Amino acid sequence: MKKCLMIAALALLLTGCGKTETFETISDEMVEPVAAIQRQVMLELPEEAAVTVMESEAGKLYLCENYEIGVQTFSAGDINSTVQTVTGYERNDLTILETESEGFTRYEFVWCAVGENGDQIGRAALLDDGSYHYVLSTMAHAEEAGQLDQVWNQLFDSFGLS
Repeated sequence: MKKCLMIAALALLLTGCGKTETFETISDEMVEPVAAIQRQVMLELPEEAAVTVMESEAGKLYLCENYEIGVQTFSAGDINSTVQTVTGYERNDLTILETESEGFTRYEFVWCAVGENGDQIGRAALLDDGSYHYVLSTMAHAEEAGQLDQVWNQLFDSFGLS
């Protein structure tokens, strides 16, 4: 009996000696990036561009007598996606002039498109501040685009951010 009690006592002592699993936890504090504040677009519209045809959070569309002006804002990231959204062309299919201006990268380009009423010429400037793409675009019939050079030059020269 003494032997049985000893074996039972040893069995009770050994049951607590099993391998215990240890868990290690790592706590990372996730810092969510703060969304950049959208900048204000500065632009001097021509006098005849007073008619706003469409307005949304992403931009505005103005109709003039023989051309249209679009001002849009996109989330920054893929410049090719923004160019394709504005023009319908891939970035590599266009000749794009890239310059640095007041801490922003400025892209300027032109393209041709076939519209319902004939060929059209488009011109755009895109400002990239690292968080957003701000786009100014114009579109006119190909025959009339040459007469609009001075108006468009003034418009694109006034395009900036504050």
